[in-house]
Amino acid sequence: MRTLLSVVLLWVADALAMLLLARCLLQYGRLHFLHPLAQFCSRSTDWLVRPLRKILPPLGRWDTACLFGAWLVYLAAYGLIAVSALPEVPLSPRLLAAHLLFSVLAWSKAAAYVLLGGLVWRMVLSLANPYSPLMAVLQQIYLPLCRPFAFLRIGRWDFSASVLVLVLWWWVVWWLPQMMTRLSLLLLQ
Repeated sequence: MRTLLSVVLLWVADALAMLLLARCLLQYGRLHFLHPLAQFCSRSTDWLVRPLRKILPPLGRWDTACLFGAWLVYLAAYGLIAVSALPEVPLSPRLLAAHLLFSVLAWSKAAAYVLLGGLVWRMVLSLANPYSPLMAVLQQIYLPLCRPFAFLRIGRWDFSASVLVLVLWWWVVWWLPQMMTRLSLLLLQ
């Protein structure tokens, strides 16, 4: 039963963190606030972002309240999992450090999934509706990330995002699970 609770908590944390990170990226790309996607992200996360904005001002075009909020969501989820799974284990500095690291790694996983999802939307929109307002925003977001791989542009075909997809996929599928496993093993010692 406790493992089911932890799985559900992590799913909810993943969904909320991805919404917060998507909101941050869409604001960075300057998507108009009346766009349905921007409205959905804002309405879904305003309850957390508005109080955090009073504490954390934006850094340039980056909404630090969204970024910090996504990390706080994971920190709360891992804290609740620890309290529910091991109620008799006292909180130690080692356990707190592990929760901080787990939440940072989970935050980076959510960011990678949001970036991968945006790249998929960019690809679909480039074929279906290249003049969509969302396409312009996605271009603004991904152009700096794909610029180092500009040599992969051949004529009107742009394969520069392929390298970014491979790096993000490697991060999510290979590197992060290994880091989570190693961190779990360190906690068991």
